[in-house]
Amino acid sequence: MLTFEKVLEIFADYLTADETIEVYISRHGCVRVEFDQDFHYCTGEVCHTPKELFALLADDYRTYLEIELTKGRRELTEDDEREADALCKRHLERWKEELE
Repeated sequence: MLTFEKVLEIFADYLTADETIEVYISRHGCVRVEFDQDFHYCTGEVCHTPKELFALLADDYRTYLEIELTKGRRELTEDDEREADALCKRHLERWKEELE
């Protein structure tokens, strides 16, 4: 059975690398908080199920990869997209393993 803890384990490396994203477990589910670059402001989103948290973090991770690959200075190339797809696929495969 997939739990919030398993989702956090799947994305542990990403959550360590991206200092703008934090995830907290609350009595209402998990709360994903995204800080601005200066850490003065933040927005949050409650995920009521592990599936919701996985989808949100997968999207966050994809955006993070795209910025890392382009350094935020250029458009994505096809090579960039293939590399991001390959890296994202690893998380999806771990997700599927946990569902089995």
